[in-house]
Amino acid sequence: MNWFDKIKNREIDGRWFLGGSHITLVIICLLFFSLQRTPIQIAFAILCGLITEYIFYQATSKYEKYMLWDRLFSAFTEVAGLLVLLKSHLWWFYGFLGAVTVAAKYLFRKTEKTHIFNPTNFAITIAVTFFPLHWFGAWPDEYMSSWYPMLHITAFGIIAVWLGRIYIVSIAYILSVIFWCLVFFPINGLASLIYAIGPEFGAIGLIYLWLMITDPKTAPKKYKHQIFYGFSIAFIHILLRYNQYIYSRFVALFIVTLLYYALTLFNETNRSDNIA
Repeated sequence: MNWFDKIKNREIDGRWFLGGSHITLVIICLLFFSLQRTPIQIAFAILCGLITEYIFYQATSKYEKYMLWDRLFSAFTEVAGLLVLLKSHLWWFYGFLGAVTVAAKYLFRKTEKTHIFNPTNFAITIAVTFFPLHWFGAWPDEYMSSWYPMLHITAFGIIAVWLGRIYIVSIAYILSVIFWCLVFFPINGLASLIYAIGPEFGAIGLIYLWLMITDPKTAPKKYKHQIFYGFSIAFIHILLRYNQYIYSRFVALFIVTLLYYALTLFNETNRSDNIA
């Protein structure tokens, strides 16, 4: 059976395409698109991510059914995501957030197989909330408006959400984003239309669309819940963006995942009370 058939039949783990997108994008953009990350930043980030993953892997039983190399690949993927999504002049910045990202998978769990927050988004939200804003930027580098990164992310992302059975979230999100952009922003011509909708289709917006809100360890499994999940993220994101909150994407995902977890706990409590 060839790769196409395996993808069609969902016989490949979608994490390979998530990791493949982040890791290869970092390499390609370093070589050809002037990604401004120093060797020290990259090396320290990878080291912190791998060490944190190893410590928690050995100390807990969350991923005991997975081989160590699988867990280290997961950490490498999350670090690569931070290197793409954020930019900072501080040598230790990516390493610290890499450790926070990996730790979040283990510390904020719903079940042994799922976690409350998207780990990368959790780390970015922590940075946005507690770090001085002159330490970093959670907006795209200049290369993010180039055609290749956008095509690269879309190709990997579509396959990843198909394999993870989570594509309904992406569809609901993007349709809702377009709708709320048209509601909140005045559209008086092509320029205002591009201002309203254009940022959602840049490389950062596409990473968010295909590879962040669709985390299968965080997002709902039922299709009707996925629709509401994508709709809610879009609404909060555009509402915050309309009010000039520049980190609206990350905060919106954090809020919705937290509310979804709270709702899940409430439903489980009610179900247990009814059974009792």
